[in-house]
Amino acid sequence: MDIRKRIQDIKGLLAKKANGLDPEIKEKIQELCNLCEELHNQASFDFLTGLYNRRFFEKELEINVERAIRERSVFSLILMDLDHFKRVNDKYGHLTGDEVLKGVAALIKRNIRKIDIPARYGGEEFAIILPGTSSEGALSAANRLKQELASLRFGPEKNPFSITASMGVATYRPRSNISAHEFLQEVDRLLYRAKESGRNKIVTDDEKVLWQNELEGLSFEEREALKGVWSYDD
Repeated sequence: MDIRKRIQDIKGLLAKKANGLDPEIKEKIQELCNLCEELHNQASFDFLTGLYNRRFFEKELEINVERAIRERSVFSLILMDLDHFKRVNDKYGHLTGDEVLKGVAALIKRNIRKIDIPARYGGEEFAIILPGTSSEGALSAANRLKQELASLRFGPEKNPFSITASMGVATYRPRSNISAHEFLQEVDRLLYRAKESGRNKIVTDDEKVLWQNELEGLSFEEREALKGVWSYDD
């Protein structure tokens, strides 16, 4: 159930039926709706960055896996971890560290689509679900984030510093028959490889993609790219 939409529907109905309600009852219902909306926000959003929180992200990841299997579609996931973030806290303090996290969150929001789902997954780690996005699209999004991050500056005005990030990027395909948890573990391993290979890197699952004699689970962009290689019905 989309709780936010349900609350808005109730508010809309309340506005339409306002003339037939006792003013005191109307006020109490309005207060209840506002309280439900506030509780939903607290349960779904990270208070510091304004991104979705881990609980909401994991629920959405399961929903996207179920949709991919049902519709034989794909989606991608980016896991991003800020490099050497502990050094920022140690050298500049936690308030500056918080400013870095908020700055990176704002950057993510500016560089993704409205349908994408950005979350603060933990400490200095972020996750972005990209619905209907192929491997190529996900890598393009990750590269864009990496380039934009390089232009950010934090800390003292006279001596600002920049920060980098390592990323793991993978595309979920229904034929893989893995759970949301298993897919998350796979992307987390790619992130670990990015950090182990020197940080400030993007590691994808491209080398794990096995081409088969059918196009199940390929995005529209990938189908278009394969025209003339395999014959298939549009």
